[in-house]
Amino acid sequence: MPWNYNELIESFVEEYEEYKLEYQSPNEAVARAFDEHYSEKNSDDMEKAILRVISAELKVKQPRIYKNTKENYIRDLGLIDFHELKEFIQKGQLNEKEYEELYLRRNRVLQELEKMPVDLCPKARWFYDEIVDIVDRYYSEKENDNNTIDNILKRFEREFRYRVCAKKIVYTTIAENLIRLDETIPPYIINELEDRYFDNSQYELTEEEERELLRRIDKVLEEVNNK
Repeated sequence: MPWNYNELIESFVEEYEEYKLEYQSPNEAVARAFDEHYSEKNSDDMEKAILRVISAELKVKQPRIYKNTKENYIRDLGLIDFHELKEFIQKGQLNEKEYEELYLRRNRVLQELEKMPVDLCPKARWFYDEIVDIVDRYYSEKENDNNTIDNILKRFEREFRYRVCAKKIVYTTIAENLIRLDETIPPYIINELEDRYFDNSQYELTEEEERELLRRIDKVLEEVNNK
């Protein structure tokens, strides 16, 4: 049975949020939700248009976008034939207001994509600032929770399996918060930071982010050594 406009958007966003609840990054969640809904063979032109627009809107909320992905989105969004989409008004899958809204959303997200910084890493993942913000939020909201570290590590467990950079970012941010709260940093976190090496050969971090992370690690170790 064909989707209508609002049903498809609601289903996509619901699927996206469910993947995030499974501790997948927003980047991964968009890709998974898109794959769940999109079928080159079975999705009609209206469904393809909506899925491309809504997934692009979620993508532009990320700090960067992989260069090939950016090019593909710009191409696919530009190829949406709004003259042909008017057929779906007669079919009852769209109304005039939704048609106009989709057109405006497509144009707006195209402009945002054009301005979006390019990412050299093809991997869907948590970005540097996203990780820092989430870890900081745990401590700002639950400063006295004895399970905070365990909860953080559980949240990023999937990421640690494949992303060496992510582990260093999480551990560094935990250590910074523990120093701020004048609490003891677990030895395994200190050991991880003392090994300053992380493999950024896949460009998971920008050069600026890599320098910033190393600076933060050195500052944490200096604080630890001065105690």
